[in-house]
Parts: sequence; structure tokens; C-alpha cells
Amino acid sequence: MKFIQLVCAVLFCLAIVSANHIKDCSIEQKQIGSWMENNHVVTQYSVTITNHKNKVLKSINISTDSTFCLKDSTSFWNIERLSNGDLVLPVGQPTISAQSSYTFYLILKGSTHPNLHITSVVY
Repeated sequence: MKFIQLVCAVLFCLAIVSANHIKDCSIEQKQIGSWMENNHVVTQYSVTITNHKNKVLKSINISTDSTFCLKDSTSFWNIERLSNGDLVLPVGQPTISAQSSYTFYLILKGSTHPNLHITSVVY
């Protein structure tokens, strides 16, 4: 009996994790340009979040890592950065409509594409 309860609990947890719907949105990065500044390469990127679902995307959380090395503290726009480094939609654009996209921009040190991963989505 306890084994069946354990299996049910595991299946329930898997159902909750699967309900995250991260597959229903995507991120596409494009390098806009690259140039030398103070003897260092800097690169500008556009990052487009696409909502593939037929529902309004109410919030998204995008994690970053050490590849997200901003040129300076003002080198990103149309996105907000939390104190832990994660990215979220700005107050002026709190949602992404069904089957729509939203683009933000950043300028990074170097020429390595940043590792950006969608960690949560709310519809």
C-alpha cells in the first residue's frame, strides 16, 4: 500500500513539473554587431521571447550565468534584471500576447553568446 502511495506521489510531482509549459515559449538570440572599445571586444545582441501558446504569457523568468557579462550596468534595455541576475519582463511590458513575441537588447563584453535559460513561465 505504501508503495502505491509513493508511486502516486511521484506521478503527481511529475505532472506538476510537466505543467510548467516551458516548451510553449522560446528564446532566440541574434548578434547585431560587435566592435572594439578600450581594446576589448563588445557585442550587441537582440533576444526575442516567443509565446507559442494560444494564451497570454503573464510572466517569464530567464536565468543567466557567467557568460552574461554586461559591458556596464546600463547595457540592457526592454528587460529587468533581478538582484540574483535573472531576467524578467519589465513593468511597461508585463505580458506577451498569445502567438506573439517580445524583444529585448543587451551589450556584453566579449563575443560569446550568453547562456539564457527559461526557468519558469506563467500563463
